[in-house]
Amino acid sequence: MNVTRHDRWLYRTMNDPRTRRAHATRARRRFFVASHIALTAVAATGAVLLFLSDEPWWSAAVLVPMAAWIPVTGVLNASTRGLLELRSRALDERQLAERGEVHTRAHRLTLGAMTTALLGFFVVATLLDVPFHGLSVPLAVTSFAVLLLHWLAPLWVAVLRVPDEAGEYEDEEYEGFQGATA
Repeated sequence: MNVTRHDRWLYRTMNDPRTRRAHATRARRRFFVASHIALTAVAATGAVLLFLSDEPWWSAAVLVPMAAWIPVTGVLNASTRGLLELRSRALDERQLAERGEVHTRAHRLTLGAMTTALLGFFVVATLLDVPFHGLSVPLAVTSFAVLLLHWLAPLWVAVLRVPDEAGEYEDEEYEGFQGATA
């Protein structure tokens, strides 16, 4: 295995112990995935509106969410320990199998979204008797959304599959909870 200096740096970055508390529990990872989805939706909506309206102030709707989207993406990547970012030669067999499983599940998700979108356009065009050229803008917007889903779904799936860290990072609201004694 020929691991490069870049591979070692990326591995250290993705396994930085200073970020573990942010993504140690399933609830925190779900929060970050939901935040990432919301930030992506807001930025994508801003990009579409910027393109369609040709009003430059819509660029704020792209740039402002991106200021939060970038560090949230970093937390998501760190929570997977670089599963999707590291090169194959830097991963062991278990990690390679997990990467394959993540890609398979994300592929199924995006395939379902693409099929639903295509069927939706077919149904709308048929039932409302709208010619397909009349659906060009909605088709372009939907294609952009599905492209974003195709790009980001593996990350979201990978993060949601990560097991919790050892008990050291339990949620604060449970600190001091003794539980029932029998």
